[in-house]
Amino acid sequence: MVSEPITGMKYKIINFNTPVELYNGIYVKRDDLFQPFGQHGVNGGKARQGIELIRRNLKTIKNSHHGTIVTTTSVHSTTGAIMAQVAKHYKLKCVICIGGSSGKTVNNHPMMRLAKEFGAKIINVCGTGMSGPVLKRMGDYIRENGFFDATFNNNADSCPEAILDMTMEQVANLPDDLDNLIVPVGGGMQMASIIRGLTAYKKTVKRVIGCHVGPDRRDKIDYFINPLEYPILDYEMHPLNTTYGKPAHEWIDKKQTIKLDEIYESKAWRWMLDNINFEEEKTLFWNVGRRLFEKEVYANYGV
Repeated sequence: MVSEPITGMKYKIINFNTPVELYNGIYVKRDDLFQPFGQHGVNGGKARQGIELIRRNLKTIKNSHHGTIVTTTSVHSTTGAIMAQVAKHYKLKCVICIGGSSGKTVNNHPMMRLAKEFGAKIINVCGTGMSGPVLKRMGDYIRENGFFDATFNNNADSCPEAILDMTMEQVANLPDDLDNLIVPVGGGMQMASIIRGLTAYKKTVKRVIGCHVGPDRRDKIDYFINPLEYPILDYEMHPLNTTYGKPAHEWIDKKQTIKLDEIYESKAWRWMLDNINFEEEKTLFWNVGRRLFEKEVYANYGV
C-alpha cells in the first residue's frame, strides 16, 4: 500500500499491485489503497491512469500546450479532483469543463470544491449536463486555446499504456478460478481494462459482472477491449436501479471501518450481497477507488 506521498512518480512505484484481501468470505481487490498523495488524497485506478497519462505527456504539455490540461466530469464524479491533484503535483494548470451547473451548484459538491482547492478552474461550457454537448464545447475550448485534452476516452487509443494497461496489469494478483468477479462500472474504462487483463494473465472466471450506475457502456467496453488482441470474454452487465447522484452507504468489513464509495462501489456491493451466493461461490469484488467523504474533505482541506 502507498499511504505516503510519492515524489518521483516512477513507473515501478505507480504500478505496484494493490492487495487482494479477504473479508467475510469475499475477496476484495483494494485498488483504493493506491494512494499516491497520501491517505487523504485522491486514490484508486483513475488516479493511476491520470498520473501515467500526464507523466508520459508531460514534456509535450509544457512545451506545446501552455502547461494546461483540460478534462470534463460530472459534479458527482471523482475525475475532476483526481486530475486537479495530478496537475498540481506536476505544476500544471487544470481546467474542468462541466455543463448545466452554476457556481453555487458546483460549490454544493465536495469533489468540485476539492478540485478548486487543488487549483482547478471550473467552467460551465453549455446549458446542459448531457455528455454530447459538453464534449463538443470542451473540444472547441481545447482547440481555441491550444490546451491538452486529458480526458481518458480521448487518450485510450493514442496512449493505451496509461488508460488501459495500468489497470490491466492489476489483474496479475487476482486469485485463480473465481466463480464471480464483480466490477462497479461508470464510464466503462476500468471494466474494459480488467477484461483485457483476464485474457493477458490467463485468469479463469465463471462470471464477470459489471454493475453500472449510469448508462450501459457495453459498446464502449467492447471497443476498448480491442478484440483483435484480447478476445472479448463473455461478461454480464447489470443496471443498478438507483439515482446516479443519490449516495448509498456500505462497508467492506463488519466493524464498519472500511467504507465504500457512495456513488459506485456501495451500490454494486449491495447488488452483490443481494444476488450472489458468495458463501458457496468464490467471489471477488473490485474496489476501483473511493471519493473523499464530505467530512474528510472539510477536515483535511477546509472546503
